[in-house]
Amino acid sequence: NGLGALNTVPVEGWVQLVAFIGAHEILVKPRANGMGAYDFGFGSELLEGADEAEVQRRQTSERNNGRLAMVAILGMLWQDGTFGMSPFALMRETGLWGPNIDFIIKDIPMCAGGS
Repeated sequence: NGLGALNTVPVEGWVQLVAFIGAHEILVKPRANGMGAYDFGFGSELLEGADEAEVQRRQTSERNNGRLAMVAILGMLWQDGTFGMSPFALMRETGLWGPNIDFIIKDIPMCAGGS
């Protein structure tokens, strides 16, 4: 399963990952005349010549798409941790609607038909 893959990465791999991220944080500096300390200039050539409203719209769209991607991967990780298999493997095994999830709501009186 997907979460189990984290256990297969050797210690050297984690060291490389941390070293690369650390080097990126230390060595990559914001561009001159950027929008802020967070602006590295990646893809900013697409904003040249656009008016302020269009820049705002594009940034909002990018931010919302990033949030959607984070929620989607969080849902996939939850499913993998709960059922022990990836979404596609679960769909192959149990069909499009998935397994019975009564074990999640069994202790909620309203869901059990009580009041």
